[in-house]
Amino acid sequence: MRAAKRLALAGLVLFQHGVAQAAEYSDPKALVSAIYAEYQPGAVASDPANYYSARLKTIFDNARQNKVLSDDDAKPGEAKPAEQAFNPFLPDFSALLFDMSIGEPVVIGDRALINVSYHNFDHPRLLSIAAVREDGGWKVDDVASLGDEDHWLLSWALIYDPLRN
Repeated sequence: MRAAKRLALAGLVLFQHGVAQAAEYSDPKALVSAIYAEYQPGAVASDPANYYSARLKTIFDNARQNKVLSDDDAKPGEAKPAEQAFNPFLPDFSALLFDMSIGEPVVIGDRALINVSYHNFDHPRLLSIAAVREDGGWKVDDVASLGDEDHWLLSWALIYDPLRN
């Protein structure tokens, strides 16, 4: 009986995980809202790559092959997948978000731009998320950090890596 309950629970977890990965967002704001809902207290954040467009996934794959990404922040013996080494939606190691604001998307055809601002602890963040309509839903196509501390464009950093020797 216990084995059956465990199997049923495991099946439910896998089903929910599959549903989360297959979720399609009808508008760009719903996509960004879903991303940041995972960083609220009590929520478990999924792999950010679940929200990436095919183009952005390809850029990550190429960065991995070209050794642009490293798992230097991973504990010895616990290598992280490349996408988890840096999370563009929350580029900090821990989260306590407040003053979250998700702007109204600017949509032109199958492309959109959504600004996001928040404070993580006492660090303000300002991000601009580019989205693209793909396979019937919206996906993240790029992320730019525009705040006071860090300025970066995700795709550019993955392709050209200014810190690589």
